[in-house]
Amino acid sequence: MELLENHWQAAVNRPADVSSAVDRVLIIAYRKKRKESQRQFWARFGVTQSRGSRFESGAEIPAPVSILLGLYFSKTVNDGDLGKAGRVMSGEARELINLDQ
Repeated sequence: MELLENHWQAAVNRPADVSSAVDRVLIIAYRKKRKESQRQFWARFGVTQSRGSRFESGAEIPAPVSILLGLYFSKTVNDGDLGKAGRVMSGEARELINLDQ
């Protein structure tokens, strides 16, 4: 896990256009070390299993997801923070649906 923390700290100084192939390898290693399925791991970032699988296979990770991953691996946000944000977003979506009725 320390390797991931160091990697994400170093990523702050890395140009944005550099390939994140190493990131993908480390994400997969982290997920497998925690014995999490793709569905479990990627759900905390608001990503479906199929989309997470594409990221792990080499698809470009969008900036918002990459930022969340960086914050997560640098321990700036944790599972609780991500869960709370998901609940808030879900509540906002419900309010928007109710406004339209």
